[in-house]
Amino acid sequence: MFVIKGAITVKNNKKYITWKNFFLTLALLFTLIISIITGFVANLVKDQPVLSKEELTQQLNDISENSDIFFSNGEKVATINSEMMRKTIPLDDMGDNIKNAIIASEDDNFYSNSGIEPFSIIRASVYEAAGKSSTGGSTITQQLVKNQLLDNSRSYERKAKEILLAIRLNNTLSKSEILETYLNIAPFGKNRLGQNISGIETAALGVFNVHANELNIAQAAYLAGFVQLPYKYTPFDNSGNIRSDEELQAGFNRQKYVLNRMLEEDFITKEEYNQALEFDIKSSFNNNRINESEKYPYITNEVITAASEILAEDTAKKNNQLNKYQNDANFKNDLLEKSKVKFLTGGYKVRTTINKELYDTLQEAKENYSRFISKNIDGQNYPMEIGATLIENNTGRVLAFIGGRDFNNQQLNHATRTTRSPGSTIKPLLVFAPAIDKGYITPNSMLLDRKFNYNGWSPDNFSKTEFGVISARNALAKSLNLSTIRLYSAFSNEDPVKEYLEKMNFKSLVESDHTNLSASIGGLSYGVTVLENTNAFSTLANKGKFQQAYIIESIEDNTGKTIYTANFNPVQVYSESTSYLTINMLNDVITGGTAGNMKSTLKFSTDNLFVKTGTSEYNHDLWTVGGTKNITFGLWTGYDKPSELPGFDHAHNQWAYFMNAIYNYNPSLIGADNKFEQPASVKKENINPYNNSKGSVTDIVPNSFQELNNDKVMKKFGSTIDKNVLEKLRPPSPKKEDDDDEDDKKENNDKRKEEDITDLNNIEAEVVNDEDE
Repeated sequence: MFVIKGAITVKNNKKYITWKNFFLTLALLFTLIISIITGFVANLVKDQPVLSKEELTQQLNDISENSDIFFSNGEKVATINSEMMRKTIPLDDMGDNIKNAIIASEDDNFYSNSGIEPFSIIRASVYEAAGKSSTGGSTITQQLVKNQLLDNSRSYERKAKEILLAIRLNNTLSKSEILETYLNIAPFGKNRLGQNISGIETAALGVFNVHANELNIAQAAYLAGFVQLPYKYTPFDNSGNIRSDEELQAGFNRQKYVLNRMLEEDFITKEEYNQALEFDIKSSFNNNRINESEKYPYITNEVITAASEILAEDTAKKNNQLNKYQNDANFKNDLLEKSKVKFLTGGYKVRTTINKELYDTLQEAKENYSRFISKNIDGQNYPMEIGATLIENNTGRVLAFIGGRDFNNQQLNHATRTTRSPGSTIKPLLVFAPAIDKGYITPNSMLLDRKFNYNGWSPDNFSKTEFGVISARNALAKSLNLSTIRLYSAFSNEDPVKEYLEKMNFKSLVESDHTNLSASIGGLSYGVTVLENTNAFSTLANKGKFQQAYIIESIEDNTGKTIYTANFNPVQVYSESTSYLTINMLNDVITGGTAGNMKSTLKFSTDNLFVKTGTSEYNHDLWTVGGTKNITFGLWTGYDKPSELPGFDHAHNQWAYFMNAIYNYNPSLIGADNKFEQPASVKKENINPYNNSKGSVTDIVPNSFQELNNDKVMKKFGSTIDKNVLEKLRPPSPKKEDDDDEDDKKENNDKRKEEDITDLNNIEAEVVNDEDE
């Protein structure tokens, strides 16, 4: 027994050694294989940089996000449409239903795994090697890496990097951060407008018109099913139409799969499961096909342009390239285009100055206006267009504007981006206010309204009538060209375009505008925008301080940080006394000037109103700009292809019509009873209207008012462009007998010329009211 027992023991020991050697060999072989695989994988990922948390987060969120525009009261104007509609929200705002649906269907071990599922990876690799369809091996973390950090190639190197980055991501970010990022970037097909969408909030709104946290279980399961094949399961086609029932069935089948997984993972009860199956998904699809950007296209386009300009200039400043930006057109245009793309896809939030109710009021009034006249020009029908801007005087805030008749027919913004000749509206800005500033005139000073020929240029008044000696007040009220040009010639060599217009940020001025006398009656090379012109008149109403007009109040980036706030320092362009006197003179445009019929059409008192009308050459452009102490409203009308307008009263009829609409909306906004207070720098004085010496004509004048010397007297009458000023100032002399001696005539004329200036300085005259144009 002993021998047999010993033999059995030896035999068992041999078996033990054999198995031990087998397992040892197997372990060594496995270690060798793992080492080889590790070395292979390490070689594949050796060039993959180690990213910090900030770098990972930045790259994960490097995807197009739509920018939003808001009215001044916080109501949304539009979400700007780019190639991909996407909004990001915090995880807490997503709701449990969608989070549970995604985890159940895409990664049931999400909260416990290390970012990868080794056995799922092996299973998927085996299927792939066998040429079979994979059942899926990517966790939510891997999908996030694949979609955001890597390209779409299929290779061992890319897969190795995916695994490595998923592990790094899992070790760097919290599970909540990973899930939030995933749900904010996941693709979800198309919305009801046929736009590409990503992110669960955009998907919930685009497919069901509810927020993500309002999704019920059935809806959440339906959307969760999209992430693998979004364009297969989406219910809408490229035009936003609901697809056929046959096409929809794939999405419904996928929804059932997600609901089954939610039930299996105990995210929902059997009762909730059955209720979700019974829910009519199709009937809950979004039926709202209103594109926000199409409702307010003029605002949307203006904000895109203005925001791009702000971002471009900011970039130029940061890179010390502001001078290049301002002077190199190619560089500027390139930077503007890049900034536009940045804005469209950067998830910015823009708060505007636009009052929604007021804006809507003006648009409704425009639609109801019945006196627009279309015209056939060269075989094509052109509607009478309109551009108008309403500015708050003391802030520069653009409260509302009218961009045009119909954006669908013409995308030009006639209020902010189209330049046209300002016609006679330039006269108070470039001639009369500067002339008061420089001491040439006071409101009742005399000017000379007679024809002249200056180097072949012989302009005329609108009425083809000469008014002779006339007060500055009447010349401005009647918008006379001849007296205006003569007055401008007195100081045109001082470059008033630079001194006044450039300070008020007229952007289309060129070198010739600084020297051409025709600038005084609107002959600017490229014209002005309605916004620029209105802004300049609001300067007069703001005591001579130019407050830059603006539409964008503030801009936030996609993190909620405010990166821009409108903050413009006022610029004193005209003295306070000059502004007051000019505003005072412009009231006469209503009482006895070119807008004499306006008083009877307005619903409020015109006692504190200032207005200036304007007509460009050939009657191509009609303007009216004016307002009150509170606001300035500027309006242009004409055809996009310049052509003569039928009549010259369209602009001030339209202006009165829209001012009445503003008054109906809010009388206090007009503030018709608010007076322009006479400043301490202005006083009442009796003057000689020819040379501003003491006299008998009552006037209001600046305290700095001084008597003109002989040279200035002659200049304001146009002596620099007309050698015959003295003869034109003097009333016609009685005819002499035919036998008068020619030598006596010459002697008498010479004597009169010597005495002319002295005589003029002693003349006193009453300010007469000449007939209207």
